This record gives sequence, structure tokens and C-alpha cells, in this order.
Amino acid sequence: MDFAEFYSERYSVAPKIFDGNPRSDTGIIVVIPCYDDEFIFTTLQSLDSAKVPSCSVEVIVVVNSAENTEEAIVEKNRRIYATLCEKKDSYQNFSLLPYIIEGVPHKIAGVGNARKIGMDEAVWRFAAVENSRGVIVSLDADCLVSEDYFIEIYSRFYCSKDKPNACTLQYRHNFDEKMYSEQEISACRKYEMYLRYFRLAQKVAGIPVCMHTIGSCLAVTAEAYAKMGGMSRRQAGEDFYFLQKLAQQSPVATISKPIVFPAPSVSERVPFGTGRSVKKIIDTGSCKVYNFGLFLLLRKFYSSFAELFDNENCEIPDEIVAFVGEQKLWTLVDECRRNTSDRRSFVKRMFARFDVFFMIRFLNNFGETSDYIPVDVEVAVGELLGYYGVIRSENLYDDIMKLDVSVSN
Repeated sequence: MDFAEFYSERYSVAPKIFDGNPRSDTGIIVVIPCYDDEFIFTTLQSLDSAKVPSCSVEVIVVVNSAENTEEAIVEKNRRIYATLCEKKDSYQNFSLLPYIIEGVPHKIAGVGNARKIGMDEAVWRFAAVENSRGVIVSLDADCLVSEDYFIEIYSRFYCSKDKPNACTLQYRHNFDEKMYSEQEISACRKYEMYLRYFRLAQKVAGIPVCMHTIGSCLAVTAEAYAKMGGMSRRQAGEDFYFLQKLAQQSPVATISKPIVFPAPSVSERVPFGTGRSVKKIIDTGSCKVYNFGLFLLLRKFYSSFAELFDNENCEIPDEIVAFVGEQKLWTLVDECRRNTSDRRSFVKRMFARFDVFFMIRFLNNFGETSDYIPVDVEVAVGELLGYYGVIRSENLYDDIMKLDVSVSN
């Protein structure tokens, strides 16, 4: 049984879309959801300007709308799709495969569903050329890419010693003053600082896998994608859940060189993410983030796991005990002890119980009335830099960017 058959028999899979097989040497397929976004043509031009890797490349664009999408956007989507079809043979460095879907039920409509449709199609296409290690790359319709975009992806997946099954791609938002307003750029700088702070603070806490979970900055082999059940149809946060699930089955590597440049523009299409966060920062004039002290509490808790294996008197932060509940906490610890035979497996099971989702619930529990109130992102970044021993400069954005690039997953 090949990976596509395995996937189709065990999971919900979007049906095959395109007739005809890819070129036999197809090694990279980029998937781009597109909703009401004419920037897609700039994104495609950026891809076509990138250096050609040692394989053929396809780009699948999924233009999508829901059953309750306003008619003006549906018509705009149709114009975008028609133009994509007209231009499909004009790109030199990849084969363009446009697709449109309309009237998607509201319950599942959105970027997650569109991303899944395109990535599922990539599985079918790699199966047709028997390339289980074909790389499915997720991108968004408002991004630019570096000239080394394809080269870096090809080299990491096909030429490196470890040959990973999945990668996150380093990014830097597009702060072109000719394209975006000063307000958008300023707000997005703060939001990007938060994203990098959040990943590095998780690493301080001791979370085993700390990675950026951005839909436009991930890549996975077709076989790994199929084995873990494919992309979530969630209307937002699909990238986060996908990568967290994937990390449980296979190490997620990274491409540390920034090769993706997402837009910093305001958007309200999804409940959270860059566009929504940029709007909130502009509206409120500030960017409040999790207090760094909370990550130090989590560090103390997570670092106690090894000792908890055979020491019931191990000290756990009061804030953790209060959040979980003392009786429930020790019940969970006892359950982990009963179902493991050695310290290493106990620690692994504890991290499964108190995972990144637990961490987020814990962080969100501390509001304005606690001892760990949210703080301005500049304050939090300054504390994080101090923890890492970095002497801060006058440009906190550059400081956190350099630190994030230098500290791997």
C-alpha cells in the first residue's frame, strides 16, 4: 500500500482535482489558498523570480469562498480565477494549477479547508510519480519569497544529511513602505516581536518542541503529511494544530534563513493571526503579551518532571498547583507513574499530559488581577534578551530577530 492509499483509506481526503500526472521529476508542490486577494499575482511573480531548484515545481492555487460569502467577493474570486487560468502558461519556473471552489458550508469554510484541498491534491500528484518524499509547501496569497526560496527548500529536504520529514521556514514580514502604511508596519513589527518572543520563551520554559506555527512557513513530505492525517479544516489556527500533531510523530526541522516575507496588512478574515493582531495593535496603541515570569514558573514545573518520578515531595510552583487543582495534579502524576517503567518514559508521558495546549491555557489564566499581568512586548522582549545574556541595542526588533534565527527548534 502506498502513502496515498494509506491516507485515503484512513482519513478524510479531498478528492483528486486535476487530470494528468506531474512531470516525473516533480519534487516540490507549493499550495496557496486564495480568498479575495489580488496580491496572489505578485506572490506568483515572486515565486517565478526565485532560482530554479534541481527538480520540477508545481504551484496549486485554491481560490475559495463559502456559502455565505457576499456576492461581490464571489465575483472577485471568479475574476481572479479566470486570470489565473489565462496566465497559467506564462510562468517559467513552475507549472501553475488553479482551482476554484464555491459555496463551501460555513462550518468548514476558510483557509484550513482550502489549504487541505490543495495539500491533499499534492499527495495524489506525488503518488502518481511515486515520490513519497515529495515536498508539499504551504504558502499564503499575500507573501513574497526570497530568490533562494526553492533552493533552500530543495537543499534541506533532499540534500541534507538528516533529510527531515517536515520543516518550518524562517520569515520576516514585508515592511515595504511603498506597499503598506506606516501604521501597519509599526504594528506588525510589534506583533512579529511577540511571535519570536513567544517561541523563545517556550524554549526557556522547557517545551520539547518550540517552533513558529505560521501557515505560510511550513513544508512537509507527502508521506509524512499522509501518515499524520493531513491538514486540519479549522477556520483559523490550522497551521498550529497541524504542526503540533506532526511534531508528535516526527521531528520538525527548520530553515533558519528568512525566505518568506508575509504581508503586515490589516485583516479580519480569521479570529486571530497577523491581520487581526495588527488591527488590534493599531486600535489599542499597544501590544500586550504574556508575562515572562509565567514561562519561568513553567520552567520550574517542567524541570521537576524527572525528580517527580520517585519523589512525591518535589516542589511544584503554587501557581501550577492552583491552576490544575492539587488533587487532580497528583492524580495525573500518579497515572503517569503507573503507566511507565523508567524515568525517561515517565518524563515523556508527563510532557504529553502537560503539553503546549496546557501551557497556553495556563498562560491565558493570568489576567490583569494576577501577579503576572500582561506587559508591553518591548518589556517582555527585554527580559527575554537578558535571560539569554544578549545586550540589547536601540533596535529591539533586530535583537529578537537575530536571537530567534540563532536559536534552533
